[in-house]
Amino acid sequence: MKSWRNLPLRLTQVGTYTSQMGGSRKPALVERNQMLVEIILEGTVYGFEEVPVLHGEGSVFCHVGPRVSVSISPPESYYNCLVVRFECERADVALDWPRTFPWKDRKALHVFSEEMLRAFHYSGLDREVIGSLILARLDFELEGSRSQARNQAIHPQLSLATDFINKHYAQSLSLEDVADAAGISVSHLHMLFRDHLGESPHQYLIQKRMRIAGHALATGDLPIKVVSAEVGYPNAENFCRAFRKFFGRSASEYRQAYTR
Repeated sequence: MKSWRNLPLRLTQVGTYTSQMGGSRKPALVERNQMLVEIILEGTVYGFEEVPVLHGEGSVFCHVGPRVSVSISPPESYYNCLVVRFECERADVALDWPRTFPWKDRKALHVFSEEMLRAFHYSGLDREVIGSLILARLDFELEGSRSQARNQAIHPQLSLATDFINKHYAQSLSLEDVADAAGISVSHLHMLFRDHLGESPHQYLIQKRMRIAGHALATGDLPIKVVSAEVGYPNAENFCRAFRKFFGRSASEYRQAYTR
């Protein structure tokens, strides 16, 4: 096994990228002495299979140079991803990792992504420590996916539904709105979310709103009432209850934890 522990990898970038509709204009080039990891946080993008497969939230792409990044989405879709780049002192970067694998716990993925962004940009922690933590977590998720391999192909109607929620989460959405956007019935919508994501459309919407709210509270100074309205909760009390249930602490406590 060619482990990352045996390679002098140096963390150089942790950030996010959001494509335009249909994907990015051109893929990013990964040099021979680099490793680029892209983790899809929202939307859908085609992979590198002989017959391209559509990959969605939680798909991890590992590009060891010389290669290119993901870039192509369906015309009506886009993708948002966490971008992590490493450089190696040698030009023969080699791992036994596949080109793509799934990160199954979507909520844990988003929490980890926020933590790594904060650690890289704001905490002042040693980047070697951050890089080792990221690589170890990816190794852990890869082993989990190998033990419970499953097809990562995204159902086209599910892709339409999740894209619609991701674009309109701040509005008052009904299940009928989401089902109409996907061209299916409400019962079929429930079935797709249950079978492919293990949750209901309503739970998916709440997670989307809470992730956006958490990011806004951790990185900005907007009043909680303003954040509440911007993520689709005109009633701040309802937002605060939902936020505490999702994160296990109040919105003000969450903000204080990230601004100390």
